[in-house]
Amino acid sequence: MKNSFILNFILLALLLSPFSLKAGCSDEAKAGVNWTGCDKSNLDLSGVDLQSAVLRRVNFSNTNLSKARLQSADLTFSTLDNTNFVKARMERARLNNAKISNADFSMAVLDEARFSRAIIKQTNFKSSRLNKTDFYEAQVEAGMFEKAQLEKANFSRAKLVAANFTKVTAIAAIFDQANLEEANFSEADLNSAKLVGASLLSVNFNKANLSAASIQGAEIDGASFEGTKLSSTIWVKYQRCRNGSVGVCN
Repeated sequence: MKNSFILNFILLALLLSPFSLKAGCSDEAKAGVNWTGCDKSNLDLSGVDLQSAVLRRVNFSNTNLSKARLQSADLTFSTLDNTNFVKARMERARLNNAKISNADFSMAVLDEARFSRAIIKQTNFKSSRLNKTDFYEAQVEAGMFEKAQLEKANFSRAKLVAANFTKVTAIAAIFDQANLEEANFSEADLNSAKLVGASLLSVNFNKANLSAASIQGAEIDGASFEGTKLSSTIWVKYQRCRNGSVGVCN
């Protein structure tokens, strides 16, 4: 009787243990699936529904996730090498500390997604929607953001050397203390953006809109402001540019 009780107790403990909730790598792609630590490389998962899926530490290298639904999915610490996210829906997705290389997020919807401390190399965000997206302390190498929507996005303390932000809409975006050396913001809308204490060495702001933006305390040696709108811009040494200022802070 005693032995039977002990056996039943052990079986119940196993059923209720965290191990009973471990990832099922063979489970089909569906909303809420748990693929933690699984190898999902070289697959065609285009158009699948992975909303709220647990995808931590998953290897998605060379996998096609174009047009997939990944809203609120957790891809923290995942490997995304040559992964295709074209036109994917990824609102509120978490990609913190992910390793991303040669991935394609063009035309994807990533509003309120999180890329904090992610390592991102030669990745395409062209024409994507990144409103309120968080790139805090992300390391972005040769990032391509042309024509992306970046309203209220957070790039604080991010490394964005030579990133291409041509024609982006980045109203009220935050780049405080970011490294933006040699970045290209030509024709970008940076109205009310914050670039406080940022490294803006040799940055191209030609024909951009920096009205009501702040670059106080920033390093701007070699930066170009040809045709840049600077109405009410807070300049490097805290002075405010006059309304109607263009190219030069008067």
